[in-house]
Amino acid sequence: MAPAQPHDTTSSAGGSARARRRARRWGLLALAGLPALGLGELAAHVHFSESAPDLDAYRALAAPLAAMRRPGDLVVVAPAWADPAARRALGDALSPLRDAARPDETRYAAAVEISALGQRAEELAGFREEARQEHGPFVLRRLVNPRPARVVYDFVEHVAPPSADVRVTDPPAACRWNPRARIAAGGLGGHPTFPAERFECPGGLFFNVGVTVIADEEFRPRRCIWSHPPRAGEIVTRFRGVPLGDVIRGHAGMYWIIERERKGAPVTLAVRVNGETVGEATHVDGDGWAPFEFPLGAHAGAAGAEVEFAVRTSDYTHRHYCFEADTR
Repeated sequence: MAPAQPHDTTSSAGGSARARRRARRWGLLALAGLPALGLGELAAHVHFSESAPDLDAYRALAAPLAAMRRPGDLVVVAPAWADPAARRALGDALSPLRDAARPDETRYAAAVEISALGQRAEELAGFREEARQEHGPFVLRRLVNPRPARVVYDFVEHVAPPSADVRVTDPPAACRWNPRARIAAGGLGGHPTFPAERFECPGGLFFNVGVTVIADEEFRPRRCIWSHPPRAGEIVTRFRGVPLGDVIRGHAGMYWIIERERKGAPVTLAVRVNGETVGEATHVDGDGWAPFEFPLGAHAGAAGAEVEFAVRTSDYTHRHYCFEADTR
């Protein structure tokens, strides 16, 4: 029979000491974690207090916005990435496509800014504040343009017979007006939408002239006249009976997904008034939504001019060119 083992009192005492030390460490860690927990709660509070307003918040803004906005006022959302949510909640009546996809802000006499998260619209920096109201998470400001442009004629609004016609020059051919064409959308990464009302030219689907919307270098929408150059010669959009101001001014660009590759040939837009070239603007990949302006000289103030926009390039591959113009 094996002898009984003596009881190890030293081992028992050491175990109790280790247990007490572990308990103290856990207690210190718990105390140290309290500030971190508090900071976490503070961060959560800040995050949720600064979260973007939901659709219901925008819907509640409809009445005060309508009361502040006057006919013709532009509505701008800050930050810009919140614009789709605002338009979904508030509807197109307060922000129609011609405003949402505007070329710039120069023609607007006033704007109402919907500010969320303390953001401001940089494009309205030169406007003067006339009125201000706070509604829930929003600040509404009515801002006045100190020097609004007076647009005499907007070419984008007249891309249809009898105001306009379209032709290609090599070989010469007229482009047929189709008011009930099949709408064609390129999908993600594809071409912009080709509208139901458009001029259809020889060469296939891409060779048409109509009003569409492209995404610029900041992926902001821009409403413009699609005018893909042909393989040879020019595609020419002619407007008749145009009342002229002092200049023809506009912007041109290409669908940014194509342009950002910086691999395509330059595209040139020539503007002619009563057969005389008043200016040319050449667009190079990477220019983005680029402005142009041509003085009209002796043609300024004419009551019924003929104005042509002719687009050409040395290599028509993937030249998703689109322009807008007015005279002011």
